[in-house]
Amino acid sequence: MIEIQHLKKDYKEKSVLSDINLSISKGEVVTIIGPSGAGKSTLLRCINLLEVPSGGNIVIDSTPIRYKTNKSNMLTIRTRYQLSKMRSQVGMVFQHFNLWRHRTVLQNIIDAPMMVQNKSYSEAVEIAESLMKKVGLFDKKNEMPDHLSGGQQQRIAIARALAMQPKVMLFDEATSALDPETVGDVLKVMTELAHEGMTMVVVTHEMRFAEQVSDRVLFMEGGVIQAEGTPDEIFKGRSNNRVSAFIHNLHLN
Repeated sequence: MIEIQHLKKDYKEKSVLSDINLSISKGEVVTIIGPSGAGKSTLLRCINLLEVPSGGNIVIDSTPIRYKTNKSNMLTIRTRYQLSKMRSQVGMVFQHFNLWRHRTVLQNIIDAPMMVQNKSYSEAVEIAESLMKKVGLFDKKNEMPDHLSGGQQQRIAIARALAMQPKVMLFDEATSALDPETVGDVLKVMTELAHEGMTMVVVTHEMRFAEQVSDRVLFMEGGVIQAEGTPDEIFKGRSNNRVSAFIHNLHLN
């Protein structure tokens, strides 16, 4: 479903990602762990072309992501237009929800299917209502986002991403801005998606989720993948001292 070859990302003279090579199968749940500044979020943003790679290739469902940049290294207008359909196949959930504050929950979910996929209003509403039931928030459809808790807003953000019927879901620290009481509700929705066969790439510090739900866990540091393996290999193995120290320190904090 995702093929990444020799991916690089530089900011001026600083290398953030260095020669990333990664293959993710359809239905696979890959969790990325590692310290802050490791390049985890940048990797997700490159997959979704929110960040322009400095080099390398990305293929989504056998389709190479092709892009052109201008002299300022910004995507050209034509490229941004062409990428809009590609992005609809890759849903992304951010740390800070990014909901439209001036629009209701329902409006937040139906906007993209109507504008990008040309769904009719009734089609978009039918999809949205089904997803609001899925995340347990159908009764909030006419609320404004500011009237919801952080956990509820994040569940709506997941529903909004799913409304585009993506082939892949990316989660960038989806629970890190939430209070402990609401984290479980969001992780429950993510776990259900994994069990339903959604291809997922998850950046998280929730080690229990990574251990219990992942098919594969990657450890990133310094812009490279330092280790990867099954949850048992990463969390119970002792073959990589740096990974063991990272996990040990998390359990102490």
